[in-house]
Amino acid sequence: MGLPELKDKIRNQLDLADEKVLRIVSSVFDNYLNEVVSYDAKGNSLTLSEYHNKVEEGLNDVKYNRIISQEDLSKEMQDWDNE
Repeated sequence: MGLPELKDKIRNQLDLADEKVLRIVSSVFDNYLNEVVSYDAKGNSLTLSEYHNKVEEGLNDVKYNRIISQEDLSKEMQDWDNE
């Protein structure tokens, strides 16, 4: 069974589910979204939703040219030492 078939099966099952099953499924999704999946550069944990937000922020930084080359960053860091 592929992903589209699995999604259809689950949708059909949810349509027939009682409140108890819906609460269980909701809890599973809540736990999944709050599971630590990564860490940032400072070592802070990131949940799946936080991770996705960070990825979107990074993609937007690239899209809107809010980036700096490694060479320019190295030069900037040398200036920090001179301050």
